Amino acid sequence: MVEHAHKVLPRGLPDSLKKRRLLNDKELSPELCRDYGEKFLDLGFAEDALEFFVRGNYKPGLDKLKAQALEEGDAFLMTRLGPQPPEIWRQVADQALKLGKIHFARRALEQAGDRERAEELARRLQSDGP
Repeated sequence: MVEHAHKVLPRGLPDSLKKRRLLNDKELSPELCRDYGEKFLDLGFAEDALEFFVRGNYKPGLDKLKAQALEEGDAFLMTRLGPQPPEIWRQVADQALKLGKIHFARRALEQAGDRERAEELARRLQSDGP
């Protein structure tokens, strides 16, 4: 998220270089992945949390991110969570539309296989301009 671009990480959380080293470490424990993932999630760093939850195969954390993606209509986060059934994508699209996130709604509808509604939103975006 853009608002976190200049946020300093609290003591104990890895910066981007240390995070990369940790995630590439074959000995990284699932417990440490869970802990780092939860800390990043609490701070609003969903992408960082996702990386640790995936690496540690931590389903409760991934479920929290899925709930967040549904609540926020975040099609891009949902995409990062892997394949989802069409009904989940439609829920993401509906929420995105409620929140005015037309690009996210279009993306979710494409993932749901609803090409007609996705194209309708694409036309709407084009007519609204940049």
